[in-house]
Amino acid sequence: MRIVKKYLLSIDQGTTGTKVLLLNEQGEIHADSYRKHAQHYPKSGWVEHDAEEIWHCICTGVSDAMQQGGVKPDQIAAIGLANQGETVMFWHADTGRPLYPAVVWSCRRSHDIAERWAKDGNWASQVTAKTGLRIDPYFSATKIRWMMDHVPQVQAHIKRGEARCSTLDAWLIWKMTGGRVYATDPSTAARTLLYNIHTGEWDQDILDYLQIDRAWLPGVVPTMGDFGQTDPAAFCGIQAPIRASVVDQPAALFGQWCLEPGTSKCTYGTGCFVYMNAGDTPPVVAGGELLSTIVWEMDGKITYALDGGVYSAGSAINWGMEALQLYDSIDQLQEWSEAWVSELVTGGLDDAGDSGQTTGQARSGNAGAVPLQTERLWFVPSLGGVGAPYWQSGPRGLFLGLSHSTSKMDMARAMLEGIAHRVADVLESMQKSANKTLTILKADGGLTGNPYLMQVQADLLGIPVQVEVEPEATARGVGYMAGKAAGWWEPAQLRNRKQETRIYYPRLSEETRLQTRAQWRRLMDWLLAFYR
Repeated sequence: MRIVKKYLLSIDQGTTGTKVLLLNEQGEIHADSYRKHAQHYPKSGWVEHDAEEIWHCICTGVSDAMQQGGVKPDQIAAIGLANQGETVMFWHADTGRPLYPAVVWSCRRSHDIAERWAKDGNWASQVTAKTGLRIDPYFSATKIRWMMDHVPQVQAHIKRGEARCSTLDAWLIWKMTGGRVYATDPSTAARTLLYNIHTGEWDQDILDYLQIDRAWLPGVVPTMGDFGQTDPAAFCGIQAPIRASVVDQPAALFGQWCLEPGTSKCTYGTGCFVYMNAGDTPPVVAGGELLSTIVWEMDGKITYALDGGVYSAGSAINWGMEALQLYDSIDQLQEWSEAWVSELVTGGLDDAGDSGQTTGQARSGNAGAVPLQTERLWFVPSLGGVGAPYWQSGPRGLFLGLSHSTSKMDMARAMLEGIAHRVADVLESMQKSANKTLTILKADGGLTGNPYLMQVQADLLGIPVQVEVEPEATARGVGYMAGKAAGWWEPAQLRNRKQETRIYYPRLSEETRLQTRAQWRRLMDWLLAFYR
């Protein structure tokens, strides 16, 4: 009798594309696929996605991964889905047809709505107390209100009782199940600014204020739970249970095994997103510098995290290539970065032993290390406002220190340093808020492949930065969640699996590090005051 191997299907539907993994019973990647989708910028500060294009990318990616791995539809045992979080859309309740493009998390079009709401009575403090978030156009609620106010198609279907409104995950689950299931999970609901993280329900006071009908919104199912069976006629011939659905950042937190309170990771993608596991109690976010959010519901328990985001990272790198033409390609930037690291670090980047940990980086206090750029050129990556811990929508990007001798390479280098500084801003605030001192930062995402960025990050934090050589922490994390929910394993069984990592050690003296960070803070104070 032939034993049929089973696989988990993991889908990471991200901001710029969709990653699909097939995981075997040992949690190893059997096959993978990636499909990029278009970014639409109809006006300055506006960002949209075509939801139907995303659905096509998912179906194509799943089919490609199965073909590559020689896997048949009946070999899929369970499915996990990671989503963008705050990106939101209106769609037809019966047909699933989008009524308007999906409004992306980074879109700032609802800035005026957020400003008015935040200044109305004591709503700013109420919303933070209820949701753990702050009133900001980053989150779904004001985007929903904007579409209600400005999109005739949405208004017409609301009048006819034919409108649904959800983050992308709920629409994708509805599509995957052939219209039978309309659900989201607590981690995603918690990113809308409509969900009370203490009661575990959509908050009626906020819904009433924004005139959002509860009937438009999905039900909320535990992150590792039951999201129904996929319809083979609708979804690549697959009939399998969807056992996990989660926002991409909590998925990466899980994929990095940050399962105990105080453990932290940063995902370097379109933006940079720092999460610190806070355990089973919502963290206090006094001062408004950080957010308190749900990361997953597992085994009947909810886990919370401190959250701080940097809006522009990979998007700034793409802007430097496409708009400024500082480098011909990402490969060219990579070549430059490797050369810069060789200038900064003695001993090279040699892999050590079976652990895969990189050694040979200069340790903190190396007297011969060059403190970043010799002639200081600064870049602030605030291309779409400034997120944590400053939270201002107005500021825009800045180069400071340009001269006749400034080259494209200098500007590219400053951009990487600026991203590292912004992450350091968030982590310093996070350690202060949590009253915890980080000893290592776990990093994932596409930009972690840039050695200069990772080296500078370690320098500015004064702690090692650990990068997994296998970068798909989000896709693996939601796959691990689906496997747990399906009874394949417990996290402890997988976390001991050997994974190759590269560690970047800080090389600056503490005095130089503190001086550099103090200069950066003066620059940020000036920038924020200018736009204020």
